[in-house]
Amino acid sequence: MTWRLLWIALVGICVDSLGSAAETSRMNPASPRPRVIFDTDMGSDCDDAGALAVLHALADAGELEILGVIFSSGRNRYGVGTCDAINTYYGRGDLPLGQYQGTDVGDPRDSYTKRIATDTRLFGHDVVDQAPDLVAVYRSLLESQPDGRVTICTVGHPHGLVHLLRDPRGNALVRAKVDRWVAMGLGGWNFEAMGMGRYFQELLDKWPRPFYVSPAGADIKTGHRLLPKTPASNPVREAYRLWGDQTAIRTGRSSWDQVAVLFVARPQLFTVQSFGRVERRPDGQSVWNPKVDHPDHYLVMPKPSAEEMAELIEELMARPPRR
Repeated sequence: MTWRLLWIALVGICVDSLGSAAETSRMNPASPRPRVIFDTDMGSDCDDAGALAVLHALADAGELEILGVIFSSGRNRYGVGTCDAINTYYGRGDLPLGQYQGTDVGDPRDSYTKRIATDTRLFGHDVVDQAPDLVAVYRSLLESQPDGRVTICTVGHPHGLVHLLRDPRGNALVRAKVDRWVAMGLGGWNFEAMGMGRYFQELLDKWPRPFYVSPAGADIKTGHRLLPKTPASNPVREAYRLWGDQTAIRTGRSSWDQVAVLFVARPQLFTVQSFGRVERRPDGQSVWNPKVDHPDHYLVMPKPSAEEMAELIEELMARPPRR
C-alpha cells in the first residue's frame, strides 16, 4: 500500500461536499460504526462475492456491524446459499438471511452460485436455496435496532426496498430506523435491468431517507492478486475462479460493489456531491443530474486512484477471517 493511500485511509482529508450537518456527520470517521443490512443479487457477477468479503473484513476490524444479508434475485435460487457459505467462512453463519420469493426480478444466468451453494461439505454452510421472505427479514432486523442507526447497502437490484415500503409496518420502520441507503448504481444494470425498471421510479419517488449512489469501480480490477492465495475452502475465491471461465481469478474483475461497501465504513476516502439528484430518463436509464437538486441524494466517488483502490480492496477481500 502506498504511503499516500495509507495516509488517506488513516487520517482522511476534507470532504468535498456542501452537504447538511447531518451528512457531514456521516462522513466523520469517528461516528458510531455503521450497522449494515447488505442486499445483493449474488450470482450474476463475482463482485457481489467480493463485496461480501470486504464487508466481513471490515466487520472483523470493528469498522461496522453486519445485521443481516438479503438476496434479491428471484430467478437464481442459489445466491442465498452462496451468501450463507461466505458468511460461514467468516464465522458468521448465524447471520439472518432473507430472500425474494418472486420470479419477476433477477438474472437467471448463474456462473458460480449453484456450485458453491450445493457444496455444503466443502464450505460447511447449511442454507442451499431457501430463506425467509425478504420483507419479513428486513422488518425483523429493523425492529431490533435503535432509531436512525441502520445503513442499507444494496449492490444488486433494490426492488426489495419497494416491497418494504409498500408494507405499512415496513414503511414506518424505514422512516424510524434507517440512517441512509447506500447503493451501487447508475451503471445501466442494478436500477434498470432484469425486471428492476418497473420498480425504480416508485423507489425514487417514495424513498424517505438519505440516498447515496456509487457508480465507480469499472476500472478497479481485483480478485487476481491475493485472492488466489487464499484457501480452497474460501467460497469467495471459488466465485472468482468459476466466473467468466476463470478470467476473474486470472486477470481480475471490476469492483463496483466493493467500492460501495467501502464507502459505508470509510467515507473519508470519497468525495460526496450533494447538489444533484438521481433520475430515471424516458429510455429507462438512470443518471445523475447535477443541475437539479434533491436534498437527500448524494453522488459518491473515490479519491484514491484506481490502482490504489484496487490494492486496498484486494487486501480486504483476501484478509483471513478472524472467526
